[in-house]
This record gives sequence, C-alpha cells and structure tokens, in this order.
Amino acid sequence: MTIKNIEERLEQIKKLLATITTGDFDEKYALQITEKDSLSVVEEGLNLMLRDLGDVFEYQRNTQRKMEAQKRELEDKLVTIEMQASAIQELSTPVMQIWEDILVMPIIGVVDTQRSADIMERLLTEVSQKQARYVIMDITGVEIVDTKTADHFIKIIKAAQLLGTNCVLTGIRPAVAQTLVEIGVDLSSIITLATLKDGLTDCLRRISLGKRKMEKIQ
Repeated sequence: MTIKNIEERLEQIKKLLATITTGDFDEKYALQITEKDSLSVVEEGLNLMLRDLGDVFEYQRNTQRKMEAQKRELEDKLVTIEMQASAIQELSTPVMQIWEDILVMPIIGVVDTQRSADIMERLLTEVSQKQARYVIMDITGVEIVDTKTADHFIKIIKAAQLLGTNCVLTGIRPAVAQTLVEIGVDLSSIITLATLKDGLTDCLRRISLGKRKMEKIQ
C-alpha cells in the first residue's frame, strides 16, 4: 500500500463524508474497496453506515410523505365539515321570502344562546339584503320555551325592528303559552298571532293599508 494510494483512498473517504453531511445517501457514493488492509475496515464501516443511514432517511421520507398526505386529507375533510355545518345551519334557520316585502323564518327545536345568535345574524342579514318590511317568526316547531328562550326571541325581534322591520311572532303552542304566563314572560310589546297563515294575512293587510294611504296622499 503506497502513500499515494492511501491519499487517494482518504480523499474518497473525505468526499463520502461530505456527501453524507448533505443528506445524500445514494449507494453510488459507496467506497470502492480494492484491497484488504487496515484502511479497508474503515471503508467497509463507512459503506455499512451509508447503507443504514440511507434506509433511515428513506423511511423518514416515506413517513413524511404519508403525514403530508394525511394532513391534506384532514384539511379536505375539515373544509367539507365546515361546508356541511354551514348548510345545516342554513337549513335549521331558513329565511324565506314568501311575498314581496315579507320574510318568514320558521324555527324548529331548542333555541339556546349560540343558536339565538346565529338566528339573529342570519335574520338581520336577510332583512338588510332584501329590505324586507315584515318578518314572520314562526315557532310552531319549538316545543319548550322558558324565560331564557323567550328573552332570545324578544332580542331577535327588537334587533330586526331597529332595521325598520315589523315583526310578528306566530305558532305559540297552547302548552308554551301556558308556560309563558306561569313564568311571567311579558310579550306585550310583540305582535303574536296563532298561525303562520294569520301572520301572513296580517302582513298583507298592513301592506294594503299602507298602499291606500300613499294613494290618498298622492
């Protein structure tokens, strides 16, 4: 083994170590062992280390790819869930324009603080966009109304009135009416009618009266 040969092999080892520091563990960089001597033990050890590091690096790379794919899949699912939640929210508190200047919002189920905020936001948005003069809030589908629920309804109606909209509350069940009386809820400031049909009739009547007054003024 000549000094020149040793220098060449050491230079190869140096280059191999340099490639390892860059994270490149391709087998093509393995040392070519030409003879068995004391330096070949180091060369074989480096080749083994290079192979093991390459396996670890490939495993980590595949794991990273799987994690990124799972992350993208999870993000897609979250977007889908948000879209579904938005659709469910709209379906649970629909606002329908059933006549010119008249909106109807049928409410079904339990109305808690969070849902009342959603109802108010949706109703006020629709009132503002459609410039509705009348809103009929029908609670036929609400089986339980306590003091807190009634307070939610009052706040929603008053907020809509601030936008210049006349509100009518319809569909109060007999059991609900009895409960409201027993707990002392005051709905005297709100127009309440038995059915949605009664509410629509009342709104149409007021629209007709308003047109007659305008005609007389003109």
